[in-house]
Amino acid sequence: MPNHPVRRTLERDVLPYLFSARRLRRQWFFRLHSLFGYTTDLVVALAAIGVTTPLLGLLGGGNGSGKEATQTPHFSAVLASVPNWLFIPTAALIITWIVLRVAFNREDGQKRAVLAKSCTQVLRQAEANLATALGKSDPMPALNELLEKNIRPTVDRNIQENSWPWTPFAPGIDDEVTKEVVRLCASYETDWAPVNPLGLRQSPLGGHQ
Repeated sequence: MPNHPVRRTLERDVLPYLFSARRLRRQWFFRLHSLFGYTTDLVVALAAIGVTTPLLGLLGGGNGSGKEATQTPHFSAVLASVPNWLFIPTAALIITWIVLRVAFNREDGQKRAVLAKSCTQVLRQAEANLATALGKSDPMPALNELLEKNIRPTVDRNIQENSWPWTPFAPGIDDEVTKEVVRLCASYETDWAPVNPLGLRQSPLGGHQ
């Protein structure tokens, strides 16, 4: 007996997109964006209560604007401010930090991270709307609308901007997709209109659509 077209759509299109989107937060540019953002906020918060050092200033990249702006300390000034036993670890930290910053900027990390964050929000909303679509006797129109108006346009834009690194799905999600298909079908499939062996949905009057 053939799979219900709703099951096929979930397994081949909808769920692979949704599970791939969950992996965007694991991408290096997304993680670095979060790290740099939290670091800057922490440095600003510490400076507001009077806690400041050259190392914190360097990691924060300077903060403020106008007359209150602070310049990023020089490398030598930072090293001179730490004890001798911390000289090598601090130098290694600073060099690593600089390399990460350069790589992040050169690879458009900021832009890619912002787009990826927006993408995860759109697909998270699509995932939230999935239950409403599947609760109908014929979920296909709602699923197709979800794919064509929300999911695919968002993913296509992120592919063009290199913030969606797969074409089109993330690797290693097959088992998760299969488990979710089984769970969703167990919850909703009894409400779906049956299909005949040719894959045509049967109407309540006994005809085909």
